[in-house]
Amino acid sequence: MEFGDTAIATATFFVISIFFYLMPPIYMIFQYIDVSFIISVLVSGLVVGVIYAHKLGTEKVKSIVKILVLSAVLLAFFNLGMTFTDWNTYAQAAVGHPGTAATADEFLQLMPYWTTIEIVLGWVIGGPFAFVGLYLGSMVRKSKAS
Repeated sequence: MEFGDTAIATATFFVISIFFYLMPPIYMIFQYIDVSFIISVLVSGLVVGVIYAHKLGTEKVKSIVKILVLSAVLLAFFNLGMTFTDWNTYAQAAVGHPGTAATADEFLQLMPYWTTIEIVLGWVIGGPFAFVGLYLGSMVRKSKAS
């Protein structure tokens, strides 16, 4: 799979997963990850696997890993872009979480750690589901063609 195909498959995967991720949260896992995220990466993986099954070719696992690595980088940039919000929004969200940062300075010092935890947990939990979705989606298309 060429880089251009990988980039387009990643963009398709990311856009479809964002549409599914906009569902209301179903259940929270580890306070950072909700089941909507898992469903979104699984379903978008299935859709992208079906669409790009012919491009994945003989090195299917390697191509899927390329898509997942590129989408993990894209997710990291997306999360970083949403991270820095105004202090009032954070203060309202932090009311129910005791022990969080009390000042803007503490907030800005701790934010990179929280963002890193969110990104790592997102792909440790969602990555296998995305892989399974991409692999099964590509298998569905292959079985229909033969």
